[in-house]
Amino acid sequence: MPAHPLRPVDDDFLRTAPLVVRSSVDLDAPPSRVWEVLGSDEMWSWLPLIDRLEWRTPRPHAAGAVRRLRLGRFVTVDEEFYRWDVDRRATFRVAAQSRPVLDGLIEDFLLDPTDRGTRLTWTMAVAPRKGAGLPLGLLAPLLRPGNTVAIGGIRKLLR
Repeated sequence: MPAHPLRPVDDDFLRTAPLVVRSSVDLDAPPSRVWEVLGSDEMWSWLPLIDRLEWRTPRPHAAGAVRRLRLGRFVTVDEEFYRWDVDRRATFRVAAQSRPVLDGLIEDFLLDPTDRGTRLTWTMAVAPRKGAGLPLGLLAPLLRPGNTVAIGGIRKLLR
């Protein structure tokens, strides 16, 4: 379904993208449990904006895994994981989209053990497609608190 490819981006994009947002939450669960939820079919199920998520590659997941996600019945994206370090870090780039809105997007999930469980840091790096009308100046101040609330919803699955 996603017919509009994005330019291939890598870790450099996490520093150079027009918009980079980092959000962290402290979780009362060990990294192995947080990792299990991150790779599950239920990831993002608490977030109404994401109304469909399906893995396109079989388990066990590894670098090269592909996941399809639909956001608000507006856009569907294919996410390709280029890093899959079990219990530690996963990074994907959006490879294709159903509507030509983005030029590049990477999301990085880093798990750091703490005395009480895990600190999960989610970094989103995004560049809109020229002419797509995404107002980065308006989005930027909303994304950090919004992303912190969004990723904090993982607590519902860790209970």
